[in-house]
Amino acid sequence: MWRWTRLISAKWEDAWAERLLFLGPGRVAFIGWPDGKRVRVEAFVEEKEVRGLVREFGGKAAKARLWTGDPQTPRAPLNIRGKLRIFSDPEPFEAGRKDRRKAILIPSGMAFGTGEHATTASCLRMLCDVAGGLKQPWTAVDAGTGSGILAIAASALGAERVEAFDFDPACVRISKVNARANGMRNIRIKRADVLEWSPAERHEVVVANLFSDLLIRAAPILKRAVRSRGGVVIFSGVLRTQLEEVRGVFEGLGFDMERTVVRGKWSAGLCRRPDGTSPDQ
Repeated sequence: MWRWTRLISAKWEDAWAERLLFLGPGRVAFIGWPDGKRVRVEAFVEEKEVRGLVREFGGKAAKARLWTGDPQTPRAPLNIRGKLRIFSDPEPFEAGRKDRRKAILIPSGMAFGTGEHATTASCLRMLCDVAGGLKQPWTAVDAGTGSGILAIAASALGAERVEAFDFDPACVRISKVNARANGMRNIRIKRADVLEWSPAERHEVVVANLFSDLLIRAAPILKRAVRSRGGVVIFSGVLRTQLEEVRGVFEGLGFDMERTVVRGKWSAGLCRRPDGTSPDQ
């Protein structure tokens, strides 16, 4: 058994916890650093796995003496608003495709977004709620796609086309694999920095599961990606203590904040450009 370690910023702890879910329960630990700003991540894995962790994420590897735990325990499918079922295991996924609810396969892997974390779950629920009221054809963009789960969900819910991007090459690679596994041919995935991204068109829906500091800086860019009349931005990844600041930014850009949700220390929101707003404002 091997131990993989890496220092991360404390504010990214939840993101790394979900990113490393593929290792299975009980195999990852987070230890706070004395300065309160950093956290040491420890993962106890086999030799082959530790090579993959170092290759994908850097960090250090060393032999460990003890290990107990079940490496792979498939979870039950997640049910979202009675419209989506999200599977982590391919076998029940194939059976679930016959259900009236849309089945999505997102194996636990090296990317953020399996649907279990409060930030992703809130986005999924809001996306289900919004999709039912959209006229065909509609398109969407997923900024910071992670595992691709929100882009895949948008496609499953009826989006004609979906644009998705992430700054992390591992996320881009894995989201492409997940899109293929779900048979989604209408999702275009690329590597891009949201702060340098230049929207080529406007969409009915923009989903952005980003941390608040990045979301605030990217808000004017996201606005340029949303249709001027009734276009929707669904955001998450915001600490509940920062929700009012994020709300103020979007309202300052001319959006109406229709809904906010708080789950634990995280919050999410749905805001819309009102009818009649100039596309250049």
